[in-house]
Amino acid sequence: MKKLVTLLSVPVVLLVAWGGTNWYMGQQTETSLKHFIEQQNQASAQSGIKQELVSYEKSAFGAKAITKLIIDVPPLSGLGEIQFINDITNGPVFMGGTSPVQFGTARVHTQLDMESLEAEQRQWLTTAFDGKPPLEGNTVIGFGGSTDYDFLINPLKVDQDGTTVLLESMTLSGTSAADMTGNIKLQAGKIEIKDATAQFTLPSLQMDGDVTGMIGGQALGTFDLNMPGISILAEDTTVPVSFDLAVQSDSGVADNALSGKVALQATNIQGADDALSKLDFMTDVSGLDVAGVQELGKLQAELQSVQNQMLWSAESMETPEGQQKQQALMTQLTDTTGKIVETLFGKVLKTDKSRVHSTLLAESAKGKLNADIDLTYTGKEIPDLMALAGYGPNEWAKMLKGKMTLDADKAMLPPGTEMLLTPLSEQGLLKLEGEKIMSAVELAGENVTLNGQQMPFADFINKLAPAGMESGMPEEGGDPNMGIPDDLMQKIEAEGLTPEIMQLLEESDDVPKETIEIMKQLQQMQQQLGVEGLPETEPAPKADDKKE
Repeated sequence: MKKLVTLLSVPVVLLVAWGGTNWYMGQQTETSLKHFIEQQNQASAQSGIKQELVSYEKSAFGAKAITKLIIDVPPLSGLGEIQFINDITNGPVFMGGTSPVQFGTARVHTQLDMESLEAEQRQWLTTAFDGKPPLEGNTVIGFGGSTDYDFLINPLKVDQDGTTVLLESMTLSGTSAADMTGNIKLQAGKIEIKDATAQFTLPSLQMDGDVTGMIGGQALGTFDLNMPGISILAEDTTVPVSFDLAVQSDSGVADNALSGKVALQATNIQGADDALSKLDFMTDVSGLDVAGVQELGKLQAELQSVQNQMLWSAESMETPEGQQKQQALMTQLTDTTGKIVETLFGKVLKTDKSRVHSTLLAESAKGKLNADIDLTYTGKEIPDLMALAGYGPNEWAKMLKGKMTLDADKAMLPPGTEMLLTPLSEQGLLKLEGEKIMSAVELAGENVTLNGQQMPFADFINKLAPAGMESGMPEEGGDPNMGIPDDLMQKIEAEGLTPEIMQLLEESDDVPKETIEIMKQLQQMQQQLGVEGLPETEPAPKADDKKE
């Protein structure tokens, strides 16, 4: 009897131990999930993508979590908020999945929350994905906070308004440690977009990456992307252009300096009328201060947030509240842009160490083209945004040193182009030697050597600038306010280049036209610096419109 009781107690003890372990794992999962979302939001802050945990309902052996994806960047911002259902099973042991046995605190099965969508959206997705879930994902959260994930986008086919979109399938898998290091792999089958007159086809795609760290919202490590057999049939053409495309990147930190390299190769180019058979591009950036890059990343995320809130429209400016909000956002935009400039020149770039080196090789049956640009930052001052806009040639000359070279065969150029080279040759910018086009520029402070001829940097700039543009460059020792009255300049320094101030500049009889053009360019720079695709501000209303 005693032996029987002992035998019966073994499974009871195991069951209690399993239940207790399972309960403990469940308590850790919610914390791990929140930490994971926080990490992802920090990494994607610059992209305008944010995740939120909507709800978390616990059960005996797991939980159900609803998460939400918010995209604030146009045009994807039109998608609104996308919800996902995450069915969580507590650990420590899991059967099935990507391997027979897995260990961890929890396994998460993720699907798109179809019920949260409008009926029309559900019907569209059901048709497009042939009744299958658009997205299926499995993630195992390890004991130390690491994750092992595998996501699948099922085959998609859309035929709408004469345009057909086809995606055979796409998978994303990898591992991520608690510090966000790990590996990542993206694979896609055939992708095709076509209508009656044009077509884009990508037979397959594969990307392999090894993430070694994160700085300023950017992933460090090595990444290798391959897209063979790309085919593009443009409108009004009968022969497609096809090529193989490969991209590699490598970035890391050494001695508190960030460096990164990106290389792109387009090979087996066909259907381009023999204009190009191979293209090889490389750019290498080094010597960037790590702490400065991290601070710059935060400012860029802040700038992105402000831009997402700026909805320039007639409706938004009709009410005093709307005008006040847009004014506040414009002021914040100006302040943040100013901080970006100061951080870039004061903390990111390191004098005599920050360097960018780019090379370009193009080949065809007719010849080759080689271009090389190797520049090093030599600036020592930290300009603010207004000072930067008023820089003359000598100020810019103090910021760079290095070389730029060009060596190309004339046969590479399209017919009729050679006559356009004559003015550049007369200016001394190019050297035409037989069947060769050559140029060599060496920057050394206020002096430049252009194809063997020494000259001041200002003269070199004048050769580059189109006729009539020289007058827009401030003269050395000239008016630092560029003709802007002191009271208006103080207003600019206090409020930034708001639409109202731009209107005052245009209405003033004292401000030169060249200065107004510079201010317009500066206003655009304020919005575009650090965030690609930032929309231009709505032009200030004319005086007559304001009176009306």
